Amino acid sequence: MRKFSKLAAVLVCGAAVSGAYGTASATTPGTGAGSSGTTAGTAAMSGMDAAKAMVAKYTDPNQPIGVTTPLTRKPDKKKFAWLECELESCPYETVGVKAATAALGWDAIIISSKSGEPAAAFQQAIDAGADFIASSGEALALYKDQADAAKAKGIKILSAYDTEVPHPDDTNVYTQFGDKQFVEKTGPLMANWAIVDSNGKANPLIVSIPDFPVLVAETDAYKAEMAKNCPDCKITELNVKIADLVGGQVPALVAAKLQEDKSINYVFNSFGSLPIGLTDALKSAGLDKQVKVYGQDFSKANLDEIVAGTNGAWSADPKGYVGWLLVDAAARLSLGMPLDEERAAANLPTFLVTDADTAKKISDAGGDWAPPTMEQDFKKLWGV
Repeated sequence: MRKFSKLAAVLVCGAAVSGAYGTASATTPGTGAGSSGTTAGTAAMSGMDAAKAMVAKYTDPNQPIGVTTPLTRKPDKKKFAWLECELESCPYETVGVKAATAALGWDAIIISSKSGEPAAAFQQAIDAGADFIASSGEALALYKDQADAAKAKGIKILSAYDTEVPHPDDTNVYTQFGDKQFVEKTGPLMANWAIVDSNGKANPLIVSIPDFPVLVAETDAYKAEMAKNCPDCKITELNVKIADLVGGQVPALVAAKLQEDKSINYVFNSFGSLPIGLTDALKSAGLDKQVKVYGQDFSKANLDEIVAGTNGAWSADPKGYVGWLLVDAAARLSLGMPLDEERAAANLPTFLVTDADTAKKISDAGGDWAPPTMEQDFKKLWGV
């Protein structure tokens, strides 16, 4: 998740927020110190081996796209409306939407949408005569009336980065790419990276915004994996408001938490814009040597921090690729094809960036990652 607020000089990456959530903190220990003697040692070794295996699994960028079935034919021209939110991840998805619709010869209607308040943008898409409407990170409850109105007109809705499983007959929402199952993969991946990097001595601070249901699923999965593979590791949580992020207050909140608890040695960010400005804040407070900053869903800024040596690993949330997936689903629906692979494709590929050379290459290419042969693979399936 992944986004950039045009009203503030901070990057915000993640799904759209439906409201503010109170700033709070809590400490969640692992499952305990464990049994004594050989049993504890064996369990620790088993957890470390599991952590290393998962980290190794996602260090290869050469991953396939999530659909394999060719279209029955090239679809007729359609109008595809994409609701582009004001935050930084949405333009990455827009790049994918524009490229994919151009490949099919479709019309892309790009409509500005306010995070957490998408109803007006949905209505605009309906009024524009769209055949399909796609959005990112918006809960169905926020546009239920428009979803019903779209259904009455035969307009199908495609979604990404929310937790609600598609039930098109009931809700008129046909996809949910990057859903709960995806973050239940990336959360554990990032927990395991800290376990391996610290040699089983990670005491991370989780920084997140619980307004995002996807982020709640991600951080819950992170905590469960940490407890399983590193029972002696201690987790502390810092839940911030979207207003804190837009207002640039997150670095100060993190620094305050680190000053309170000197045992914290990692800062895990549930999406890429949470640590923007944190490096300077930590240096100013003399805390930069205490912790290693890292997270899920990188943006260009996070990659540049890896290059500078001020951030550790970041995992990818392939946002442009999601744009292609959304258009692919629309193409299949336009031909009356079933979305047989939607649930599998929803579990997006990811890639763990840990070294400066790789980070620089991706940053120089724009800051987003996708399976390397993505465009060619989709075009082959589409016969274009």
